[in-house]
Amino acid sequence: MKRTLLIAAAVAALVFGVVAYASAATSGTVTVSATVKPQMEITVPATVDLGDVDPYTPAVGTVTVTGKSNKNATLSATVNKGTFTTLSSSVAAASPVTWGKGGNLSYDDTVTGTVDWSIDAGTVVSGQVTYTIAQP
Repeated sequence: MKRTLLIAAAVAALVFGVVAYASAATSGTVTVSATVKPQMEITVPATVDLGDVDPYTPAVGTVTVTGKSNKNATLSATVNKGTFTTLSSSVAAASPVTWGKGGNLSYDDTVTGTVDWSIDAGTVVSGQVTYTIAQP
């Protein structure tokens, strides 16, 4: 009987020892990090028609520039008057303008073109406005 009691005590000690060992788990923590890269998108219409223009009477149109930026951005424009006598952009005049940050950015630019009396009637004139966004 003493022997049975001794074996039972030894088995109990082993079982409780395994249980105690199993509940003595450890843990570790890892910090995960990443750096977000700058991302920008810009969309402009391919063409804008200012319609019919009379000499020295400004023809005005609106160009809606849209885009995305994951950092505060600025919008600027450069104008190539092409065959217009003058061609201007409100963005180019104020460049750069604060455009902001986000996935739904929009800016309405006023574009104005004029011709003088030396341009033949029926002539189609054209120029370009190039828009640029930048993240400082």
